[in-house]
Order: sequence, then C-alpha cells, then structure tokens
Amino acid sequence: MNKVKLLTLMLISILSISVNATNGYYFIGFGTTSKGMGGAGVAYYKTSLIGNNPAGRAYLGKQFNVSATLLFPTTSYKVSAPSGAAGTLPLAPGKIESDVKILFIPNLGANWQLNEKSAFGVSVHGNGLSCEYPTQTFGDASSKTTNITYYQVYIDPTYSYKINEKHSFGISAMIVSQLFEINGLNSFSALSSSPKNVSGNGSDLSIGIGAKIGYLGELFEGFHLGATYQTRAFTSEFDNYKGLLAEQGSMDAPSTWTIGVNYAITDNWRALFDVQQINYSEIKSLSNPFASTGALGADNGAGFGWEDMTVFKFGTEYQLNESLALRAGYAFTEEPVRDSEVYFNIMAPMVNNQHFTLGATKQVGNKDNALNLAVTYAPSNALTGINPMDPGQQIELDLELFELELSFTF
Repeated sequence: MNKVKLLTLMLISILSISVNATNGYYFIGFGTTSKGMGGAGVAYYKTSLIGNNPAGRAYLGKQFNVSATLLFPTTSYKVSAPSGAAGTLPLAPGKIESDVKILFIPNLGANWQLNEKSAFGVSVHGNGLSCEYPTQTFGDASSKTTNITYYQVYIDPTYSYKINEKHSFGISAMIVSQLFEINGLNSFSALSSSPKNVSGNGSDLSIGIGAKIGYLGELFEGFHLGATYQTRAFTSEFDNYKGLLAEQGSMDAPSTWTIGVNYAITDNWRALFDVQQINYSEIKSLSNPFASTGALGADNGAGFGWEDMTVFKFGTEYQLNESLALRAGYAFTEEPVRDSEVYFNIMAPMVNNQHFTLGATKQVGNKDNALNLAVTYAPSNALTGINPMDPGQQIELDLELFELELSFTF
C-alpha cells in the first residue's frame, strides 16, 4: 500500500470509527446546530461550518469547531417460517439483531476570514453504515458472521465570498475517501462475474472528488433563502469487491441538492424549512434491483434497489437570553428501500423515515466560545417484503436510532 493510501486509511479510521446514517447512508444534517433543528439550516449561516452551505462561511469570521457524536442503533431483521415449496432457497426463520450497539463519530471544522468579503474554510465529516449479524444469514460457511462496513469521509476546502452584506456564494472541492468491507456473501459466488471478489476480502479503499456550490441571501428583512448543489463524486473502484458491486466495484457518491428558507419571526425566534434531494439512482451498485439480469459485479448486476430520496426538514431556534439558544426539529422522508428489495437490504436496513431532534447552545467564557448539544431520535420503522428466493417467506427489516452530539466552538 503506498503512502497516500496509508494516510487516507488512517484518516478514515480516526474520523469514521463507525457510522450508521438513516437517510440512506447520509445523516439528516452535519454540525450540531443543524442537527438540533432536524437537519435544516441551508439558509442559516450559523450551520455552515461543517459540511453545509459553503456560502454561509463568508459570515462566520475566524471560527473552529470540534464535535463528538455517539449513536445507539438497534438494527434487526426477522424472517418468517419458510414456505417449504420445492426449488426455493429460504432463509433461516427467526429474529436476528446486529451486534453494533454503540458508535462514535468525530467531525472537525475551521474557518478563516481572508478580508472583509471573503473567507476560506475546511471541514471533515462522514457518512456510512455498519451492521454485523452473529449468524450465517446467507449460508456462507466461510464466515461466522454476516457484516458490512461502509465508511465515507469528506474533506471540503471552501472559498466563500460576500457579494454584499445580504448575499454570498461559496464553492467547495469535495474530496472523498471510502472504505468498504463485507463478509458472509460467498454463497453468491456462483452468480458473480468475478467469484473471488464477492465477500471476505478485507477492507478496500476508494478515493475520489466532486464539488459543491452554494448561495445564501436575505431577500427581504428577516427572510433568508439558501441553496446548495453537490455533484456526483467520482471515485475509484473497490477492486476487492468487483464481483459483488455493480460496474466492477463502482460506488460513487450520488449528487444532492438542498433549498431552504430561514425566517426571523421575532428578534429572538426563527423558523427554518429545507428540502433535500439525494439521487441514489445515479449509482448502479445502490439502485439496481436484486432481480437484475446480469451477473453480480456486471453493469446490470444486482444492487440494493435504493430509490432517490426527498427529505423535508423543519426546525426552529429560540434565543432565550444572550448566552443560551434552544432548538427543535423534525424531518421526514420515504425510506429508499422498496419492500421488493428487502433481501439484499438485510445488510443495509436503512428504513427510518422520521427524525425528532432537540438542541441547544450555551456560551462559556468569552462570547466566541460555546458548547453545543443535539439529540436525535429516529423511531423504529419496520419494512416487510417477500424473500425473492422463497416467495412464501417474508422478511422484516427494522432500525431504531438514538443519537447524541456534543461540540465546542471557539
């Protein structure tokens, strides 16, 4: 492994020890301020330091942020009794829970004012999923467990510029590093275009780049509009899993766009609303249905069958006094997994469709230092579908998530 790959792997290991996101593999928002408001804030400059609207960083001045997130997922699948019909391949009946119970994710952000109109900043943040079942779900005798690990880390050097005091734009280079590992799927090797590269080949690394642009403006007094577009990030293939992932191991990051408003109802109370689109259909390894006709790893090989997502986010912030701000939010969407695609998505049961959040910021010491808190609860949302290998058998996927994030701004 060359030095670049080694350093990248170390960065992924440090900054994405384990992740389990719920808008597919994306979190509802980045940064503690945004998460406390249901992930909303594309039109609020205070949410821009970590992974949000690059245009907002023009108003931040010199600022730094470190955060730590703890996630407590409960992930499971339940299989009904097999049909017993001849020629079927049923899964073992019963309910199995993932052994991944506690996860930790750090994020970093920094911003420097270059002059009165422009600023430079950078943040490091992640997405992904992690799941490990203590059983041979798909009958792979070569692995005692069935597990998937997919980490995605973004580094986003950003330039932002104030056109005037009420309008700004920003642009970020989105440097992405990805790590993928899967075990327990060698039972599918006979269906693969590369049978030795389906499962159990250790961690594989992928590196790529995209871009993000953003706008933030006050259209009239107290009413702000924000918008971002993030391009598809083109990444190198996961060669170790080119016999599993469509397009010979390709797993690019999909494009997204977000538009939102931020309205100051009073001097100390504001309401926010965002709409976000995640275009999973661009990525064949994610969007191809299980019933695809090609061999595993081929362009038209089986994938997770994910659909595009439209996420609606509502948030509010109330400035209780000079040193304390309180927040709340709600986000909802339709899960990307269709009920016809539950079989492969046992590995990635990203089926949550609601998030409830609370948050707060408390100034400590001088006015530039603040402690931030966000709490997120994604209630259980079971999705049931038919096992395509035994149509008389049903599979139920379920995920419940509690998240706590603390950060310090200075």
